[in-house]
Amino acid sequence: MTILGGVGLFLLGIHHLTEGLKGFAGDALRRALQTLVRGRLSAVVFGAIFTALIQSSSATVMTVIGFVSAGLVTFSQAIGVLIGATFGTTTTPWMVAFFGFRVQISSFAMPMVGVGAFLWLIASGRTRALGAILAGFGLIFVGLDYLQTGMGSVSWNIESFVGDGWAAKWALAGIGVVMTVVMQSSSAAAAATLVALHAGNVTFLQACAMVVGQSVGTAATSAALGAMSGGLAVRRSALAHVLFSLIVGALGMLLLDPLARAAIWSVSSLDDYDGVLGLAAFSSLFKLMGVVVFFPWLDRYARFIVNMTGKGTETAVSRLEPTLAQAGGPIALEAAYRALLDLSRETVEAVSKRLEGESAPFDPPQDSLRQIERFIETLSLETLDSAEMEGRLVRLVHAIDHLKQVQDDLQKAPATANGPPLPAGVAGARALTDWLAHCGQQSGEAAVGAIDVASREMEAQRKSAREAILVSVARQETTATTADQALQSLQWCDEALQHCARLIDALQSASAG
Repeated sequence: MTILGGVGLFLLGIHHLTEGLKGFAGDALRRALQTLVRGRLSAVVFGAIFTALIQSSSATVMTVIGFVSAGLVTFSQAIGVLIGATFGTTTTPWMVAFFGFRVQISSFAMPMVGVGAFLWLIASGRTRALGAILAGFGLIFVGLDYLQTGMGSVSWNIESFVGDGWAAKWALAGIGVVMTVVMQSSSAAAAATLVALHAGNVTFLQACAMVVGQSVGTAATSAALGAMSGGLAVRRSALAHVLFSLIVGALGMLLLDPLARAAIWSVSSLDDYDGVLGLAAFSSLFKLMGVVVFFPWLDRYARFIVNMTGKGTETAVSRLEPTLAQAGGPIALEAAYRALLDLSRETVEAVSKRLEGESAPFDPPQDSLRQIERFIETLSLETLDSAEMEGRLVRLVHAIDHLKQVQDDLQKAPATANGPPLPAGVAGARALTDWLAHCGQQSGEAAVGAIDVASREMEAQRKSAREAILVSVARQETTATTADQALQSLQWCDEALQHCARLIDALQSASAG
């Protein structure tokens, strides 16, 4: 029971540490990704650093899948991040081996839990996230202390269960897979293995085989996501991670003895009397081997996965799945923004053509718009830093409302143009076309200003044209029916351009994040 409680506390600590670090980073994660990930090497390095920071490869997998779905990275870059994330998990064994068995900081763990929990309860924003980080870090070592106590009171006879020899190593790897699947954390499984090695319940080589299996077990999260999701990006990312984990795991088992000897040699100058530092070194060497093997073939591997899953077609709207919402507020908001931008392009283009006097049929994508609204409703407000992201969420909601108004305008548009288009209408159409060429970019701000100017001119020209039409009716130069049609057309152009101006202003504001 002590061991079970220790594992539970460790898992709880990892969870709070991960969520706290993600909350503390806020939207910096998305900005760093867009800035730093430019090629294969930067993708691998980013994946390793990110996983080392948040202490959860599963969270990295979820985040990367969210990145692909949101269109923040290419599929090839996503594979690089996933591979780097595997190496990033090696920081946990080193942290546990050093702080848990050498420095012994468990005496400071309880105060950290107390201070962290207090901040988490009374504070908000980044201070609350810092509280979760402190509490999580403390819980990790409280749980580790309970694990050591529990492991010290039991004696395992692994050989009697799995036997000895080559087959036994594969059986131990299987046990490692099960540990990760059951605990839903390779970090917790690695910590339990380190404690068992420290207590003398497993030999060094047995622990190495279990570490290999625990690394393979992380693919279970990806496999579950791929099976449950209908999105092509999710299925591809999940398959890429599963195949990578299986191949590297098989190589690790085949090279288990030389890798174990290299790990022991690498820490031979340290006081590694119980082998825990050597096991941490083995974890690093084994996972580094996987990165080195796959890195030269990342682009070919990406093409192989694409060929396996088929080309398929996806839109920004079709990618809005529950999996993406779990990737975190900033990433989910970026995906919602891009989906809304796609719908807005089609709508604004139809308005632009009508302003120039063209007859442009329009079928409003109401189902797609409802899907975006439902996706935003599923977002957890706890994953959003109110100081940074609430404004963007509000602007997106405004943009949805304005888009509905523009779509309603298009459905009410006159069947045919009545008379030549007004100069302001032509200017507005050109400004809309210019925005369509630069939407989602900072250069689109100039187009927003031009649209606003055209909208004001349209209002003035409508009033002037309205007066001229009514005078023409009074002089019996124009029939009342023709005048009514012309007035309706003028009013439609004025309102449609105004609503487009508001929609584009909201989108431009939301693009900054």
